Amino acid sequence: MLEARNAVSGATGRNGGHLVSDSLALFSELVSRFGTERATEVVLFSTANIAKLKELTAQLDESDRTSVELRNVASVAGLGDANVFESAAEAIGAINQILNEQTLKHRTVSREEAAKEYKLRNIEGALVQEGAAALWPYRLVTALLARLVEDHPGRFSLENHTPVCTINHDPQCLEVDGRPYTLTTPRGTIRAKKVIHCTNGYSAHLIPNLVGKLYPLRGTMSVQKLGPGFPSLGGSVSWSHISRGHYDADSQLWSTGLYYAQQNEKTGHMWIGGEVQKLEEMLTSDDSVVGTSARENLCSVVPTLLEGTGSIESLNIWSGIMGFTADGLPLVGNMTESLTGRSGSGEWIAAGFNGHGMDKCWLSGEALARLALGEEVPEWFPRVFLLGEKRCKELTTEAAVERFTKQFI
Repeated sequence: MLEARNAVSGATGRNGGHLVSDSLALFSELVSRFGTERATEVVLFSTANIAKLKELTAQLDESDRTSVELRNVASVAGLGDANVFESAAEAIGAINQILNEQTLKHRTVSREEAAKEYKLRNIEGALVQEGAAALWPYRLVTALLARLVEDHPGRFSLENHTPVCTINHDPQCLEVDGRPYTLTTPRGTIRAKKVIHCTNGYSAHLIPNLVGKLYPLRGTMSVQKLGPGFPSLGGSVSWSHISRGHYDADSQLWSTGLYYAQQNEKTGHMWIGGEVQKLEEMLTSDDSVVGTSARENLCSVVPTLLEGTGSIESLNIWSGIMGFTADGLPLVGNMTESLTGRSGSGEWIAAGFNGHGMDKCWLSGEALARLALGEEVPEWFPRVFLLGEKRCKELTTEAAVERFTKQFI
């Protein structure tokens, strides 16, 4: 496993720790585009991912399990637009019917109840997802990687600070030793039978034909100390605040209208992220800095979202790169020569989780591994995530621009 930087330095290591399904937000669009059967696959897949990560955490030793700090919570999404709230409420019945007796259940609460029970402000109503979780994803993945290194020293190695600079395919090598791929790194070269790309927003660096189909978006996270009057809810609740995104022509700031927060149960500190940035600050692959506008916004926005926060102190703020796709769905599967620009059929990808990989990445990786081993597509894997030739042609730059801008304009 070749990691360009430190282990778990990508989106998983920098995200807000929300183990939440986004099926409710996607369901109506998925039904419209692909039909109820395919939309149902996505709903069930998201739910299965959440259950899988809970299961993996439970299997850790006590020290690692404690450090991951997984809590079963109600994920409460406050909606600032009455029409959006009504549309989401209509979808709840269909979602709950699909899930039936499974672990996730959805319900609506009024503006008044959301304020009283969950401290949400400036909303028209809220959606509650029971069965969600909050955790420390960096610690979970580092613990799992450490176990792999320890349990399989002859089969698995983690090579940090080893960026892949080029990939070449030589058909003659396939006949010689079955390893046609040569990966060049600053530490030397590696020969491989197959190559799996799990590089998310950075994927187009080694696959230039993905430009316009999959692009990086810089997200911003923070940790903030709330006033003593705010209750300790981190063991039972996580929050989202969703309103219509907008673009301000005077300031040239783009606001996604989405904020997401969880409270550390031990410290009471609030972990909150959200985006208000100029376009060049948002659509970038550089996470070495935090955009000025993003910093200013996150350091001031919390009292407008939650009741009773009191005086707030910003403790830390950082950025991370997510991968977004032209059609809003992950790219999982085998890559053709027309996409890689190289001969050979041994390159695979799982990337582009559109800022919501916690409920999709793990089982996408499992499905991809099975495909790379020559197995059939697992019955439980959403067919709309598969990267086929037809879908690849439809992933145009124009489609990406349209999908990105429609949330603001």
